[in-house]
Amino acid sequence: MIALLASCAASEDVPAPQVASISPTRATPGTIVMLAGSYFCQRPDNGQEDPTCAATGTVEFATAPATATSWADNAIMVEVPSGMTGSVDVSITASGRISNSISFTIE
Repeated sequence: MIALLASCAASEDVPAPQVASISPTRATPGTIVMLAGSYFCQRPDNGQEDPTCAATGTVEFATAPATATSWADNAIMVEVPSGMTGSVDVSITASGRISNSISFTIE
């Protein structure tokens, strides 16, 4: 009988972050928008109801980083960065894991 030992990071039993929506779907730079989804905190369920976590990730509009004003497991409030206009893809990276992207229009 052969025993295999494997180590894993705490986030490996948690799915990658998943962005479901962004509201509003278009805004000007400086506007605060909300990304809704799941697994933004990248931590296993610990049986506690507190969904907040330290902002341990980044939000990017195309390749421009954005400033998060609040970060919870299912919602992130973030400021639309300046310096670009038009349709861009928005994604988050949490604990080194990249989410899907969602389309957003910067006016």
